[in-house]
Amino acid sequence: MPHITIELSQGVNIDETELLSKLNHALFATGQFKESRDIKGRIHRSDASLIGLGAEDGGHFVIAHLAIMQGRTDEIKSDLVSVVMKVLQQVVSPKLTGVQYAVNLTELSHFYQKALV
Repeated sequence: MPHITIELSQGVNIDETELLSKLNHALFATGQFKESRDIKGRIHRSDASLIGLGAEDGGHFVIAHLAIMQGRTDEIKSDLVSVVMKVLQQVVSPKLTGVQYAVNLTELSHFYQKALV
């Protein structure tokens, strides 16, 4: 744990491996996760996307969904969101302007299970 899922709108052309690597390193550096292999990242590109009513409302978005186990304080959760937001902007902003960024944090159910076989 955690899971980090990134959604990219059409036209956001970045080095996906670089973004995932920087996110994983930044999350691990917070000290909130015991082992680096617990951090699982993936990127999904949108085949079709629209912001508002058209191009004049914005052209691109980058949205991160961070899912973590329950039990962390609001301060820790806020810090994790800030870490993700910072990395997104550091990687994407130099390559593209006019991007809307968002980070959503959710807590997984007590029933969440994982296995390494």
